[in-house]
Amino acid sequence: MSYFFLIFFIVCLFVPIYSYVIFPWLMKQKANRIIVEKNNYSVIVDWPSVTIVFSVFNEESVINKKLESLIHSDYPKDKLNILIGSDHSSDRTNAIIEEYIAKYSCIKLIKKTTRHGKLKIINELVDLTTTQHLVFTDANVFFEPNTMKALVYNLIAKDADMVCGNILKFSPKNEGISSQEIFYMNFENQLKYNESLVYGFIVGVEGGCYAIKKENFVKVPDGFLMDDFFITLDVISKKGKVLFEPEALCYEDVNDAPLIEFKRKIRISLGNFRNLKYYKYLLFPIYKDFGFAFFSHKVCRWLTPFAIVFSFIAAIGISKYCPFFNWVLIMYSLLILLPFLTILLEKAKIKLPLINSLGHFILMNLALLMGYFKFIGASHESAWEPPKRNI
Repeated sequence: MSYFFLIFFIVCLFVPIYSYVIFPWLMKQKANRIIVEKNNYSVIVDWPSVTIVFSVFNEESVINKKLESLIHSDYPKDKLNILIGSDHSSDRTNAIIEEYIAKYSCIKLIKKTTRHGKLKIINELVDLTTTQHLVFTDANVFFEPNTMKALVYNLIAKDADMVCGNILKFSPKNEGISSQEIFYMNFENQLKYNESLVYGFIVGVEGGCYAIKKENFVKVPDGFLMDDFFITLDVISKKGKVLFEPEALCYEDVNDAPLIEFKRKIRISLGNFRNLKYYKYLLFPIYKDFGFAFFSHKVCRWLTPFAIVFSFIAAIGISKYCPFFNWVLIMYSLLILLPFLTILLEKAKIKLPLINSLGHFILMNLALLMGYFKFIGASHESAWEPPKRNI
């Protein structure tokens, strides 16, 4: 019986190690053997018309900077369209956008008099577009001048069906969990880039910046969250090419408050499990191409909180036969306290890198677990109010 618990304990520990360490290392080794051709934007003489689509809700603190980053794009001004849906904003968001509309005819605003939610807004906006190339973004994601060309270049020159931008997180205050979130997103971007090189697809674009051919866009059904992930999986299911473009640079402010990020991660987890249920068939065959990447990159991570819980249970079983595992149980008990310590350290503005990082990891996996329980509890959560912007 002790051997059973020991093997089970090792398997549980292997789950997060494989997803966060082994699989990324494997992708890096494979990507390093691939010769990457530099983007040659001069080959496109006539850039196509493109529509930037996004929804807003009370974004007065960022909308000015957002529109400035789009207006000053290197993309041909006569080919650029900006379509915004305001989800019954009650602050100055609409007024600020209308000031820009008075100066730039390429901007169009659709105002709602009741809350609809981001998904419904986006679905309605797409129906209003007339271009074959679409770019989706968020109000707090700011583009570099070359971002638009980099995205569209992939759709044309590389025949991609969908392109993920390179979102770099930033924190003006550099407080709380911002450093952990920035590290994690940089890690994710590198992994997605390596997947893109190795397979010609990535396991999920970032909704803050991606381009897609209109023919490949699919309306996300009511009740689903994580529309960017849903649409990515739909494109993959049709054998489409989904690439990551490092030159499509943009910047997004990161949450520095643990509790705010915790709530956001619960919502993300709920959306991920809904998408997994809908697209679970893409996992098979699990040893090949997308099934392997989907399982290794995403599903194993979603299993990590369960692996932590079950490894703790296994450690209890082993401790009856091996006294050393009593120390292991003490370490596990301390890990449980780390999220609370992380929140206290954040409020006290004290930085202890190791403790903050471990606490953040445990807190985010707890959010994953709570998202799963909301999923099996048939949560109908859909509307979302964006957190206070950290700029």
